[in-house]
Amino acid sequence: MSIYLAYGMAIYCISSIYYLVRTRSVGTPFKDSLTPKQKKIKAASANVRRNIFYQGIAGAVVAMLFFQPFKPCI
Repeated sequence: MSIYLAYGMAIYCISSIYYLVRTRSVGTPFKDSLTPKQKKIKAASANVRRNIFYQGIAGAVVAMLFFQPFKPCI
């Protein structure tokens, strides 16, 4: 198995955990009715969540580059 696949999976897992932790307090605006105002709130919330997930990916990439946990597998 390619170590690049292992790094990719580790990055995805770390990013997903980061996303879950960071979005606990963001809320879910979709529970309310879907008025035009609420659709804008939902869109803004989706942008916040997307940015948080991308932050998690970036952090995981930095962590993988720093710690290189799969280097011994080469």
